[in-house]
Amino acid sequence: MGTRVALALCVVASCTLIGKSLAGKARRRVTALKQIADGLRNLRVNVVTMFIPMRDSLLRTDCPLLNMIGERMGEGMSAGEAWMACKPAARRNGGICDALTAADFRILDGVFVKLGQSERETQDNLLSESLHELERSVDAARAKADEADRLYVTLGLLVGLMLALIVI
Repeated sequence: MGTRVALALCVVASCTLIGKSLAGKARRRVTALKQIADGLRNLRVNVVTMFIPMRDSLLRTDCPLLNMIGERMGEGMSAGEAWMACKPAARRNGGICDALTAADFRILDGVFVKLGQSERETQDNLLSESLHELERSVDAARAKADEADRLYVTLGLLVGLMLALIVI
């Protein structure tokens, strides 16, 4: 009987952890969006306030996505071309942006296609608007992640309890 109870507890714990794991993609989206937003804030300071060239500004951020775009710009591409070249690698499983949604990519497309194509004031406005959109996306992603966390953990717990009842 003691072995069955121990097995039942292991099943409940395992199913709960599986539920937690399923909610991980939503958390990765929040993390990625926050990292990109922080990188864009740094980019805005570098380009608008410190007058650092776009490519160098992209390379100075702490965001791997922006760094990757900056490296591609070193190959003679514009920011938009570099973004389009980096996008497939960033989107695939395990990539920097693998958890982002189509709406998130529309925001990023809007930023990078226009980035570096006008004077500083316009760049400042573009980056400010994009940051506001990203911050709204971060808030929505955080709410969705909290909901997914509760849902999948609860579902995992209930499935684990159901299996535990079968085992006992």
